[in-house]
Amino acid sequence: MLGLSAFALAGCEASGFAAPSQRGAGEAALLLPMTGANAAIGAAMGKAADLAGFGRAPEAMPRRYDTADTAEGAAAAAQAALDGGARMLMGPLRSDQTPAVLAVAGSVPVVTFSNDDRLVGAYVFGVTAAQSVAAMFSYAVARGFTRVAVVGSPGALGAATGDAAVRIAAAGGLNLSAVVLRDPSAPGLVQAVREASGGVLPQAVFLPDGGAALAGFAQGLRGSSMQVLGSVQWGIGDALANPGLEGAAFAAPAPDLFQPFSDRYLAAFGAEPGIVAALGHDAVLMALGLGDVGALNKRGLQRKAGFTGVLGGFRFDASGRCHRDLAVLGIEDGKVVIRAEVAGT
Repeated sequence: MLGLSAFALAGCEASGFAAPSQRGAGEAALLLPMTGANAAIGAAMGKAADLAGFGRAPEAMPRRYDTADTAEGAAAAAQAALDGGARMLMGPLRSDQTPAVLAVAGSVPVVTFSNDDRLVGAYVFGVTAAQSVAAMFSYAVARGFTRVAVVGSPGALGAATGDAAVRIAAAGGLNLSAVVLRDPSAPGLVQAVREASGGVLPQAVFLPDGGAALAGFAQGLRGSSMQVLGSVQWGIGDALANPGLEGAAFAAPAPDLFQPFSDRYLAAFGAEPGIVAALGHDAVLMALGLGDVGALNKRGLQRKAGFTGVLGGFRFDASGRCHRDLAVLGIEDGKVVIRAEVAGT
């Protein structure tokens, strides 16, 4: 979860909420896990979607269908939505469910909440590893860094980050000195980075993991000279709780957009929303806007102007890739500050 309650932002107005309309997104569908292991996530996304449609008539809002936890459940939800007249499918949550939805969707566009940008045929709406890498590597170049390493845990996130880092570093003229995937609790992290980088420490190290893995890597890097960079997976609480991250910078949604939404969600539901909940909000906000102008279709999704939500500006290209604007936040004197804003490329 990324909570931004640590910010004190004066003069922020609630933004990104739809004005009432007679049309809206009544012909779009939300495919969410309402039962099963991910039901709590689905419920949070549904609550955020309610905020996006505040003031709208129920018939102008997307209908919701339960995907449960399986590919079969997702396919059944998609088919039910199509039988009900859906012209756009928003969901499912997981990458392993998305092909099953695509198999029944036909020409109806699918906006998956997965962050797996290897998916083909869907509009990938989750915040991907590549988006964080692109934002932070752009920031690194602007700061004059030329050599960066990636350090992450073995697994899907580490692998996706490593692949993205290789591609983005080469395109941006940055020297990726190493990709090191290892146990966060293993000793000798600085030496391992040095050895993987040809005997010379890079100027910066990118840590994609959040939570306990971030704490382990931060501890292993304490005292080194490397600038620590991070991804959207970091949480504000995690970052501030780790003294080793003082001076670090990481990618995050622009707080002037996310914070009013977070405050509103907290007031309405008594909890802070996370990134995935915010995806539910922004997907419905997008569908409402497209529905208002009769553009619930691929052409509407790919409009050049893109969209603005509580997670920032974004646009889709014809391949389904999402180009997302992100902020770069820094940890200074135990507080979070805004260092830069990076447009999605």
